[in-house]
Amino acid sequence: MLDSIGLDAVAERAYELLLRQESASAASMAEELGVPQQRARRALDTLAAGGLATRLPGRALRYTPIDPRAGLSALVRSRQAELERVASSVDAYAAEYHERTLRTDPHRLVEVIEGPAEITHRVQELIAGAEKEIMAFDAPPYVTPHGSASEIEHPVLARGVAVRAIYATEVLAVPVLADRLRAMVALGEQARVVSRVPMKMVLVDRSDAMLPLTASEEGVRTTAVFVRRSTLCDALVELFEANWSVATPVFTETSPTDDVSAEDRDLLHLLNAGLKDEAIARQLGLSERTLRRRIAELTRRLGATSRFQAGTQAMRREWL
Repeated sequence: MLDSIGLDAVAERAYELLLRQESASAASMAEELGVPQQRARRALDTLAAGGLATRLPGRALRYTPIDPRAGLSALVRSRQAELERVASSVDAYAAEYHERTLRTDPHRLVEVIEGPAEITHRVQELIAGAEKEIMAFDAPPYVTPHGSASEIEHPVLARGVAVRAIYATEVLAVPVLADRLRAMVALGEQARVVSRVPMKMVLVDRSDAMLPLTASEEGVRTTAVFVRRSTLCDALVELFEANWSVATPVFTETSPTDDVSAEDRDLLHLLNAGLKDEAIARQLGLSERTLRRRIAELTRRLGATSRFQAGTQAMRREWL
């Protein structure tokens, strides 16, 4: 059991025996262990070097145990620190390996993936393997059913992985997609919208990305590329961040207030995202006449003279 902290079987057995007695010599330990005296002394010296035992003063060399709560705990902490140092070097070693493999085989940089089933499988695999962060551009049409993509994200968000996604505004015009988006934001996803995303993309841990090369009108992608860590991935990160900085937050968490209802807050989010009245009415299940009346009422309550000013005032009051 103690091999994980550097003790072999003989040293571990010697430690167990030493804990049951006040002190022991190499000779007495050798007899109890059934090993040569030199081997027993080496085991006891290992315990002393690890802070699990100490040598007693005197001509006859004897060893006495140290309280395991102090000795073992210190050794465990030391091993943990060593492992953390090793872990911190993994990325540096991986980068050197990756750079060498790209020099010797540049084709490893980009992998072409064919067929919707294989593309979907690789996207799911990529998302499931995220450790720190996921960035995504998203827009219809979709290969998979509306709910399946979000289901992949659930365990990732539960693990504390940061997920940021930029959606095309048209996603909010489809009630089932808007409901899915609202649910993902409630689980922790950070979502923003723009009128048009530059491409579909999933980028994981700023190092690996998947993006389609082709798409049919029905949304069945036939070819995609998997891009491994490289300056190309760095460029995709910059592209995402540039769009994120100008995108509009949607369904964000706000402090509870009695000044605005949940229904009116949803209306403000959709207005702020730039949806047309027809799409908003369909999303909220209202007639366009009722929608215009509610917008006019919200504008009046906010003391605004235009929809743009109403959005500004809503954010100032933390209704958005």
